[in-house]
Amino acid sequence: MSLVLKTSNIKEEFQIRKGIRTLTLKALRGVDLELNEQEILSIVGESGCGKTTLLRVLARIYEPTDGIIELFGKRIPKKLSRSKELEFRKSVQMVFQDPFASLNPTKKIEHVLKRPLKIHKIENEREVIESVLSDVELTPTDNYLTKFPHELSGGQRQRVIFARAIITKPQIILADEPTSMLDVSIKSGILNLMMKLKEEHQISFIHVTHDLAAAKYVSDRIAVMYAGIVVEEGNAKDIVNKPLHPYSMLLKEAAPDPERNSAANMLDVGEPPSLIDPPPGCPFEPRCKYAKSECKGPVGFREVDGRKVRCVLY
Repeated sequence: MSLVLKTSNIKEEFQIRKGIRTLTLKALRGVDLELNEQEILSIVGESGCGKTTLLRVLARIYEPTDGIIELFGKRIPKKLSRSKELEFRKSVQMVFQDPFASLNPTKKIEHVLKRPLKIHKIENEREVIESVLSDVELTPTDNYLTKFPHELSGGQRQRVIFARAIITKPQIILADEPTSMLDVSIKSGILNLMMKLKEEHQISFIHVTHDLAAAKYVSDRIAVMYAGIVVEEGNAKDIVNKPLHPYSMLLKEAAPDPERNSAANMLDVGEPPSLIDPPPGCPFEPRCKYAKSECKGPVGFREVDGRKVRCVLY
């Protein structure tokens, strides 16, 4: 299985003002990831851990402060010519969290889908549009093309966004919590759609979510992020069924479980560390019930049972 995307030591810092002082917020602190051909990699973690920032860096919405991004084995330079930028946009598409904010409310769906075809000079517009609507399970005979975004349900809008994403035949889709703003009853339909697109269009996904159950259902692999770094990475079912890092264990404990009568085991204390002045060692150490003195120093990845975990317990 060949690599389609690789990141090495990705860092992203933002300058923020606090009174007369300018502080540096370290949103990403050295992220290494690999995405394989026709694979779904889910990135999970609580709000503020850097998941969405990472996707925006990979989509070239943000420029990384440091690090290397390789696409199909070639390093992406910080500055691209217009032709190279168009080539990148055609290969890498992004699906945002809010299906309504992602669509221009003044434009009909036909305009939304025609726009990327015009930008990338793709011919046979009508044929291509009907094909992608069918791919995302929106029947062309239901006249979706003549409707405005507000005339569609949340699930239908998200399917339109997926249609817009696949219309350029990308190899990679970056999906930022694509089901978080949808009703529970239609979330599974969008997850099934992602798996269908992976198989039928040979698309690789990086899927950001805070929902462990969704990550386990849809993913081949999971990377757990905390305070701007990846703390555990491996097979999706292994990480959800038997997490190794204490933070991964906490995420599993925090997930709703109708068979668990109480939350007695959720012994979480404290808050995530400040990313303005993050701890030098394991960022989870102040909250960890297994913390040792070694945790205050740099902690690298260890290979355990076919996965990587950043913890001194192993």
